[in-house]
Amino acid sequence: MPTTRFILLRLLQMLVVIIGTVTVLFLVIYLMVPGDAAQVTLGNHATPESLDSLRRELGLDRPLWDQYGIYLNRLAHFDLGTSYELKRDVSGVILDHLPATIYLTLAALFLETVFGVGWGIFLSLRRSSSLQAASAATGALLLALPAFFLGLLLQYIFASRLGVLPISGIGGWNPLNLILPAVTLAAGQTAIIAAVSRSALAGEMGKPYILAARARGLTQAQAMVRHGLRNSFGPVATLLAIDLGTLLGGAMITEIVFSWPGMGRMTYFAAEQRDVPLVVGAVLVLVMIFVVLNTFVDLVYGWLDPRVRAAGRVQRAGRTQAAGQAQAAGSTGAAGDSLG
Repeated sequence: MPTTRFILLRLLQMLVVIIGTVTVLFLVIYLMVPGDAAQVTLGNHATPESLDSLRRELGLDRPLWDQYGIYLNRLAHFDLGTSYELKRDVSGVILDHLPATIYLTLAALFLETVFGVGWGIFLSLRRSSSLQAASAATGALLLALPAFFLGLLLQYIFASRLGVLPISGIGGWNPLNLILPAVTLAAGQTAIIAAVSRSALAGEMGKPYILAARARGLTQAQAMVRHGLRNSFGPVATLLAIDLGTLLGGAMITEIVFSWPGMGRMTYFAAEQRDVPLVVGAVLVLVMIFVVLNTFVDLVYGWLDPRVRAAGRVQRAGRTQAAGQAQAAGSTGAAGDSLG
């Protein structure tokens, strides 16, 4: 498949997903939310005249398709509406909280990459049965522990008992405040990254180019780090790209436990207060970030590996299915077994 056609196809797929998400969210607002925006905005004591005026201003008195067009036009101008509770633009509220979530997510992704890949390399070099058993048990434990329990446990040990780390909050962007929530967020996925890394390395270490490197005098560790690691990083990179979007949307519990002022905690409290525009705006932003990131990874893959472009959708489906199977296996403890 030519490069230009490959890029256009991926961008078209991204556009279809975004339009589908926007449509679903619009229907949620229109069909599933009781009342209307005018009543919620003005309150129960608003006069009928003021309600009618605001409904005309918002286009609520028009047919469904006209309202959908108004909704799309507002989104095209980055207008996500007004928060019922805060009386502020939703986009402004999201921009206030998004940097904290990105800060936490990137830190967790860094921990996943460093410790997960390092764990996989270590297991590939060491063949001790006791070490493999301990690794399998550790991976299963990390995957089984709920995020809220692990967070509370880390708070008790390192903040309450030892007093070496802050217990909660962002602390003026102090890196020490980042450690406990980042570890909590990254713990389970680190075990999955380790399993995928070890499996990918095992597949590469028996190939002819590794044997040729060993014949030139390189040790097993040198051949693995210099050659095998780079060529086996593809599945890990795919999983990390999926994790980035997953972590952005899945940090809610961790942010609540650590009083982290990010998107997850904001969305939770907005849902409690039935602040529909803020909840819908947050969901839309997170979905768009996830879709754009995964499209970018697809484009990078197609640029680096011509086989991806040649295989088209089949190759992409295979990579996505493999990553999904790895995550599903991890969530049931199978990833822990594969570490052994």
